[in-house]
Amino acid sequence: MLATAGHRVRRRPALPCGLTPREAEILVLLARGLSNKQMADQLSMSVHTVRSHVEHVYAKIGVSARGAAAMFAMRHGLVDSHADS
Repeated sequence: MLATAGHRVRRRPALPCGLTPREAEILVLLARGLSNKQMADQLSMSVHTVRSHVEHVYAKIGVSARGAAAMFAMRHGLVDSHADS
């Protein structure tokens, strides 16, 4: 509707492999080395919910380990491979 009225509409860049914004957020935290408990605390959700998100992320990006997920995140520009921890 805004575009029709002549307003500029910002679009979020598409996330790889159909990841949702929440799944991308989980992937970034995972790639930074946070445990499921640490992610749950930071995102104010249960560990069970984090675990579910992690499983969905793994399935969508086709990996089965944290290291491979972290590499995926770096390759797709979701985290800076040179950032300080």
